[in-house]
Amino acid sequence: MLGIIIGIAAVVIIISITQGSQKSISERIQALGTNLINVSPGRRGGARGMRAGRLTDVFTVADGEEILKKASAVKRVVPLVNKGLLLQYRDKNTEIQVNGVTPEYQDVLNFWVEKGRFIDDRDLKSLRTVIVLGQEVATDLFGDEDPLGRSIMVNSPSSRYKFRVIGVMESKGQVMFSNFDEQAFIPLTTAQKRLLQTKYVNSFSIQAESEETASEAIEQIDAILYQKFQDDTNYRIFSQEELLSTMSSVMQTFTVMLVGIAAISLLVGGIGIMNTMLVSVTERTREIGTRMAVGAKRSDILLQFLWESLVLCLLGGVIGITAGWIGSIITASIGGWTTAVSFSAIALALGFATVVGLFFGIYPANKASKLDPVEALRYE
Repeated sequence: MLGIIIGIAAVVIIISITQGSQKSISERIQALGTNLINVSPGRRGGARGMRAGRLTDVFTVADGEEILKKASAVKRVVPLVNKGLLLQYRDKNTEIQVNGVTPEYQDVLNFWVEKGRFIDDRDLKSLRTVIVLGQEVATDLFGDEDPLGRSIMVNSPSSRYKFRVIGVMESKGQVMFSNFDEQAFIPLTTAQKRLLQTKYVNSFSIQAESEETASEAIEQIDAILYQKFQDDTNYRIFSQEELLSTMSSVMQTFTVMLVGIAAISLLVGGIGIMNTMLVSVTERTREIGTRMAVGAKRSDILLQFLWESLVLCLLGGVIGITAGWIGSIITASIGGWTTAVSFSAIALALGFATVVGLFFGIYPANKASKLDPVEALRYE
């Protein structure tokens, strides 16, 4: 039964890890809101020896204002300017992504200040050098010290400015490829005119009126941008719902692949059980002959060996499920992963065990049922 136990345990552990990871990713993506739409510059091709890469200097604040004005399904538009910059406080420093944003950023990204305040309209109009820190940034620079009201240096490629800390964001953690706790936020106008000297923005975070109108909002945004650029390769539009669907598809493919690998162990275990049952048929030939002599039919012998094979596999399946459940808990505690042992994983494991028991038990059972009673009784 060892092959069956290992195979079933592997199936349960793999499914529990992938389902747990998928649930964790889904929760983080949904925490940003499924009515969130991101608009970013497109990519230029690498034809004729040109290097492929993302387009720059594409969007302006006016483009966002036009989208908000013309797209009826859009509720809020937040232009973003972001750049990796060095932040310094006394003898400590950290290089992180600094985002130039507007006050609506909190509502659109569902990301809120925990201490202090966020950027407001007065900061934008006055080009104030104020900054809001992510949780990890605040810890790295200030440790246990309260950062509110403290001044830090922000070093841009061409200048160096002193910023006053006015807030610390709540902990949000890693969402896909971005860690929100390792970012900082400053007024959009300050980022454009003081730090980076640019009139362009990197992207737009757009909030649709509701989840139901997100698709309509995407169509409206696409129409507005296409009217401006006359080329849909200049921009990319994607929603959190699309991202969630893509991730689910990737995780499901990954799960199927790993379960297929684990199924090889089940195949080996099934072959082992078949061989064991064949040996059992040979060793119990006289017993089979005796049963037939006292009236057992061929179907009785067939069912006897089928049941024995099935019980072996199901017993191995139960032990494997228990081992897999314990293994998933240990894996989660050691690796710090999220796991979820679901009914579907248990049902799939037991289904595998049943199929293996029946499939690999048929041949030995059929061989036993075809034995001649007289020859079986004379067998030594």
